[in-house]
Amino acid sequence: MFIFFYCYLSSFLNLGVRSLCEGMPLSYCKSRGLTRAFSQILNLNFKEAIAYNPYSLKIFSFFLIQLIARFLINKILQFSNFKIVLIFDVFFSVVFFIFSFYNLVMILD
Repeated sequence: MFIFFYCYLSSFLNLGVRSLCEGMPLSYCKSRGLTRAFSQILNLNFKEAIAYNPYSLKIFSFFLIQLIARFLINKILQFSNFKIVLIFDVFFSVVFFIFSFYNLVMILD
């Protein structure tokens, strides 16, 4: 939840941390502008978010869905079989992680 609070407040309080990859090509520094993009997503400015970082919507959706899933899984575990829920949760999380972060870890020229 901290990432959401930080990104939301950073636009108002100018809390931005300088990126270590300023000036590097996007193919080597694909995380550039993510904080600003997350801030724009939280303010429902999706076009600006994509302008800051083209991968921001996928990454933001990963964090948001995982946050919601943690609360839901916690409730489900109180009423159901622990092992089945855990296997499904791990499988879904790994597949969704690969889908969301694939563009950040692959260096394509």
